[in-house]
Formats: sequence, structure tokens, C-alpha cells
Amino acid sequence: MVNINKINKNELGKILIPNKIQRMDYKKELEEVYEKLYYNKINYVMITNLFFLSILISFIAFIYFYPALLNNGTFGPLIQSSLILKFIIIYLSFVILNILVYNSVLLGYFLYHDGKFKKYENEIEKDLPEFIDNLVSNLKGGISLERAFLKSVRPEQKALLKEMTLINEKILMGKSVEQALIEFRNRFDSAVLNRTFFLMGEGIKGGGNLAAPLERISQNLKRITNLNEEIKANAGGFAIIIKGITIIVAPLLFALALTLLNFIGQLFSLLSESNSQLGFVASVPEEFTIYLNTFSIAMIVMITFFSSLITSQLKNEKTYTAIKYLPIYIIISLFLFKSFSGILLGFFGGIIG
Repeated sequence: MVNINKINKNELGKILIPNKIQRMDYKKELEEVYEKLYYNKINYVMITNLFFLSILISFIAFIYFYPALLNNGTFGPLIQSSLILKFIIIYLSFVILNILVYNSVLLGYFLYHDGKFKKYENEIEKDLPEFIDNLVSNLKGGISLERAFLKSVRPEQKALLKEMTLINEKILMGKSVEQALIEFRNRFDSAVLNRTFFLMGEGIKGGGNLAAPLERISQNLKRITNLNEEIKANAGGFAIIIKGITIIVAPLLFALALTLLNFIGQLFSLLSESNSQLGFVASVPEEFTIYLNTFSIAMIVMITFFSSLITSQLKNEKTYTAIKYLPIYIIISLFLFKSFSGILLGFFGGIIG
């Protein structure tokens, strides 16, 4: 038996990490996020651990879905007809499932670190207007720009303090202020941070009194912050509506459709019993109910997928971040679909009974 602890997880992780997942340059983007978070390099040991975790999840999921595969009209007879075919189908099914699970786990790992950096970036954005105001005051007081960077940050503004300390260290090591600000800007995706420090760099290049343009930047930042808050509030309202439709309305409507089919089936059964002497027999085939149930689940998953994409766009996030909303949406939607179906079937079944 293979001892996992004796495997060189670092080297194995370098082999296991994919360069791309669909259109996403996974390895490159993960390296960029690690660099932005000041990590030395990708944690390949963690990649290996995630691979073993994906195998465990795939194994549990395969055991759960194997009976459905066995009862499938296409694969069921093939599995039962030949031992070789059974092995091939089981092997291929497990491999495909493991690839899907592994890619999903890796995306989740990336999104965790990307979200961590976004939180860090948002902290800096939030503290920026106050920092600029303090910077203007310090410059007017005759403090040099290098010292003003540090003196303008309060101790509790940890993210901004860390960045300003790094800028100050780079300047002390011989880099120009403009170069240090360019390197700072290159680390962040935020348009607010990029524009603010770009204008600051241009002001330094132009020379003269830097306090006056910084005051205008501060006023603009406050207006932008207020506008962003309004936009987020409006987008948040739309996101809540979409979540409501996805999580509650769609499962309820599909549950009503399934209940209606069962209700009609029960009515036909009653009519058949009362008119059996006349030779009138009517019923809803069981295949219709199974098909509608499968169709409902597939449609709920599809609606959930697209609503996750829309929600990520409303929150001004990258498209692949939709994956973080997808699992919880699917779980809640399917749970409510089953709950609504059970409640409605019990209610209407009681009326006929």
C-alpha cells in the first residue's frame, strides 16, 4: 500500500497543477495572486493535498451515483453484459468525475486566495480618501513626501500601512518615488487605486506644489466613493431579486408542475376505477413523472448556473468567480424543490384521498 507521507508532495504538485482550466491560465493567475499576497511561490504541497482530497470526494460521489449508472438504459445493460466493459465504463466514469471535481477544487482554492486579495484591496480603497487628506496636511506642514507617506497612515489601517512602508523602503533603497508608485499600481486591479497613484506620480514629475492636485484628487475620491456606494446598493437590489427567483420561485414552479402531473394521474386513476365497467381506462405513465422530475432538476441547475454568472457580473467580479455562488445556490434550490414537492403532493393527495 502506498504511504502518502513518503511521496514528495512538492514535486508531485508541480506535475499535477494544470497550466489551464478551460480558458483560464490557472497556473499563471495563481502565481500572480500569490505574488500579490507576498507569498514566495505556489504551495505545491497544498496542490497535492487537494488532488488527494478530490479523489476522496470523487470516490464518495461515485458510490452515491453508481446505482443510477447501473439502472441507466444505455450503460446498465453494457455493465451487466461483460466484465471488461464494466471495468472500462466504471474506470472512465470515475476518471471523468475526478477531473471535474479536481478542477472545481482547484478553482475554489484560487478563488479563496483571490477573494483574500480583493478584501485586502478593498481595505486600501476604503482608507484612501482619509490617507490623501492626511497626506495633504503633512505636505502643507513641510514634511517631505517620503516621510509623509508613512505619517499619513493610522496604525489601524494595516493594509495601507503595509503598502506605504514598502513604498518608503523602496525609495530608501534608491528607487525614485515615481518608480515605487508604478510598482505599487501594477500590483492592483482597482481603477481607483491606479488612477489616484497615476495622478500622484504625474504631479511629482511635473514638480511644484503637490498639495493642490492632491486636494482635488481627495474631493474626486469622495465623490467616487459615494457613487460606488449608490451603484452597489442598486446592484444589490437586483442581485437579491435574482437570488429570490433562483432559490425560491423556480423550485416552487417546478414543484407545482410535478404536483399537477401527479394530481392529474390520481384523478385519472379515480376515473378508471369508477368507469372500469364501461371499459374506460386512463392513467399518466410513470415515465412522464420520472422525466418531469429529472427535467426539473436539470432546469433548476441550469437556472442556478446562469443566475450565478449574472450575480458575479452585478458585483463587478470576474466571470469564473461565479463558481463560489454555484454550490450553495444548487443545494438550497434542490432542497426547496424536494421540500415543496413533498408538501404540495401531500396537500393535494389529501384532497383526493
